[in-house]
Amino acid sequence: MCTVVVAVQPSEPWPVVFLGLRDESPDRPWDEPGPWWPDLGERVTGVHDREAGGAWLATARGPSRASVVLNRHETPAPPAGGWTTRGALPLRAAAGGVLPDGPQTTRTFNLLTADAGGAVHSVWDGIATETVRLAPGVHLLTHAAPDDRSVPRVARWLPRFRDVAPPTGPLPAATEGEGSWTPWLDLLRESSALPTDDVDALVRADLVDGHLFHSLSLSTVAVSADDVAHRHVRLDGAPSVAEAIARR
Repeated sequence: MCTVVVAVQPSEPWPVVFLGLRDESPDRPWDEPGPWWPDLGERVTGVHDREAGGAWLATARGPSRASVVLNRHETPAPPAGGWTTRGALPLRAAAGGVLPDGPQTTRTFNLLTADAGGAVHSVWDGIATETVRLAPGVHLLTHAAPDDRSVPRVARWLPRFRDVAPPTGPLPAATEGEGSWTPWLDLLRESSALPTDDVDALVRADLVDGHLFHSLSLSTVAVSADDVAHRHVRLDGAPSVAEAIARR
């Protein structure tokens, strides 16, 4: 399932940066980042899920925020009235700073929300909703708790990401190189040499409850006090992760 690497750096001009790999069914239609929600105006953009109408990742300006949702694996009983989409969560968090609280009507999730003050991680496990602030440093988020080394890809790659310098700002345009993102992107390129069904893989394919999920896109996000930068790269159809990044 989805993977996010995030660096919280309070003393930097861009205090939060993160890299997100979106895992989804190849049959589920989606649109690249844009202002797909007229009621939220042009200030909110995101990766649009055509099926349910929400966003996997959303960003907003004025004030600057970014939020991304990851699925968990618990299976609580459906609420009265049925499930609502998890894709509404990043939109609410980015647009209004609204964090989940109390019982939820969505399936279980982890939610990362970032602004110039840092980053918080919200969890709905089907029993309770809890939000904690991430400590300064580099973290790796999956379907489990932050930095949970019982997840094989966390055990393998978290130390590697912590051993290199994190990005200090937005990913430049392709014509300008990779800037401070090169160490993280080098690790992503290295990891993509693994088979997609390897438990250590970051760019992966998973069979979950009979449904196949693939890593379909890559997002790099940087948040400052007065701006948010989101660069998005489609991985589906690309001959390799390296070529997809180079073509961005």
